Amino acid sequence: MGKILGLDIGSKRVGVAISDELAFLAHPLKTIPWKGYKLFAREIENLINEHSITRIVVGVPYTLEGNVSQKTGEILRLIEKLRRRFTTIPIIEIDESLSTKRAHDALHRVGKKPSKKRQQIDQIAAVFILQDYLDSIR
Repeated sequence: MGKILGLDIGSKRVGVAISDELAFLAHPLKTIPWKGYKLFAREIENLINEHSITRIVVGVPYTLEGNVSQKTGEILRLIEKLRRRFTTIPIIEIDESLSTKRAHDALHRVGKKPSKKRQQIDQIAAVFILQDYLDSIR
């Protein structure tokens, strides 16, 4: 199947996770500071080439009721830009509801203060997004 990237896109940072070659487990990879679409897309292109990525999973922040918010619309527009740029790589949307809260809870359970680990939270949220997708395709 190949490696898959998972993205948790925020207004200041993007958490990135990556799967193993068999697309079984998600692992944190890095946090990309948000400095505009062009720099972000270039960073994603580098990751695609460096890790031989076969698809990308992007968390979409629907409301708890499943509705579209302003942030949801922004992420959906960004996904469309990515699809136009990376035409040979499937880009999959997945509901990311509560992924950041789950990341906060996970850090709290291991005794870390989430407020001091923002980059880790973004990566862990990306891991939850990607792992949810990986579990859904099995």
